[in-house]
Amino acid sequence: MQKIAFTLIELIIVVIIIGISSYLVVSNVKTATNPIITPEKFREAFYPDKTLYMFRDSFNTKLNISLTNPIVYDKDLNQINFKRYKDKDVLFKYSIHNGIQNSYILECNEGIFVFKPLKTIKVNSLQKAQDILTMKEYMPKEGDFYK
Repeated sequence: MQKIAFTLIELIIVVIIIGISSYLVVSNVKTATNPIITPEKFREAFYPDKTLYMFRDSFNTKLNISLTNPIVYDKDLNQINFKRYKDKDVLFKYSIHNGIQNSYILECNEGIFVFKPLKTIKVNSLQKAQDILTMKEYMPKEGDFYK
């Protein structure tokens, strides 16, 4: 009579393979359900029509957003104060409608970001951010004129 069975070594190998594969699946599911959203990735995360509010006293904990101490400026480097929303002081507001986002400069602990209608750019200084937002490189230089 011939026995058909698995050896102990074969069973151990199968258990190890199942354990490793389940670990990889569980770790990928955790990062896929709650990824870190940086200001550079706001456009992809909230596309095409969403608005993010960051309130002075609380924040939406369902999203893992990397944004600390935000200060928002317009093209003239004047600080923007947002209107109250649902009786709360708004510290930061990001909105995108039909794939187009608002234009402003965001300074936070993570860096300085220029939000243009179709892209977000990280820069090193507020002056560089202002130049990008106002498209200073395309303005005529002093002494230039049109012929």
